[in-house]
Amino acid sequence: MRTLVALLVFILGSQTCSAWWEAGHQIITLLAYDLLDEAEQTHLLAILKDHPRLAEDFVAPKTERRFTPDEHNRWLVGRAGYWPDVARSQPEYSRPSWHYQLGSTLTIGKVPHVPKTPGPIPADATLQTQELHIAQAIALCRSVLHDQTRSRSDRALAICWLAHLVGDSHQPCHAGSLYVSKVFPEGDRGANSIPTKQTKNLHALWDSLLGDQYDPGDIRRRCNVIRSDTVHWQQAQAAAHEPEGMNPLTWLAESAECGRSHVYTPEILAAVDAVARGLTRKIEVIELSDEYLQAAGELSRVRAAFAAHRLALILKKDLK
Repeated sequence: MRTLVALLVFILGSQTCSAWWEAGHQIITLLAYDLLDEAEQTHLLAILKDHPRLAEDFVAPKTERRFTPDEHNRWLVGRAGYWPDVARSQPEYSRPSWHYQLGSTLTIGKVPHVPKTPGPIPADATLQTQELHIAQAIALCRSVLHDQTRSRSDRALAICWLAHLVGDSHQPCHAGSLYVSKVFPEGDRGANSIPTKQTKNLHALWDSLLGDQYDPGDIRRRCNVIRSDTVHWQQAQAAAHEPEGMNPLTWLAESAECGRSHVYTPEILAAVDAVARGLTRKIEVIELSDEYLQAAGELSRVRAAFAAHRLALILKKDLK
């Protein structure tokens, strides 16, 4: 947490000068993949190739059919990190609640029924269990990946979910919701209920900050930008090795803190307050300032670096 505080001081001081969409999940997963050694990469790819939906969901785009073997492997790895969103249309594999954490990032006024943070993973949880939230699902998938007696198809599913959920847990809007008496008594659904001129709503805006659809050139460029920020890249590496650095609840606490400092800024809360005071009937569509967007973009790249280092360490520990 000391690393996060120093990080936020740096970012907040620079403000005066986008779960992620497909590109964001590809970026985080590939950054982590590049932190593995060659043997670990080979083992990861071998397990992924036993994914139960490989033939249906891991078909390279037509524009990329001339991949070299290495390019195809990198596409496969990036796709793995995005696959749980592909699975949203597949009842057998869709797990809607796995993608977010219950609870409050910020509560304003007296709100009687704010849900509590979910407890430990239930003892009988499996990959088919629907009623889990993000930290519980990460714990489950780590246990599956670590267990060499499990089928390779189960371990492939666990890799995909881990890559995806480690990324989601570092996106501030996945760590909780805004609760406001008379405006959001049941929460703002992780900022989905706050309309913005850019990208329709505040949650979608944050999801988009690392890019949108798959574009190999753009993904390479964004990965290089994140790695070239040596200050934050080294902070991310150090954070993964702190005593609580591999605890998903730590990541979510960081994301909630980022939510309070960067998502629910005064320009957002002013629009919410106007409804609370009866000045407007609903939240007006917010046109986010350049300062907000610049700070959000900077923070998203830092969170991607933190997610990548933590995911890489999980894979190193559990890919046996």
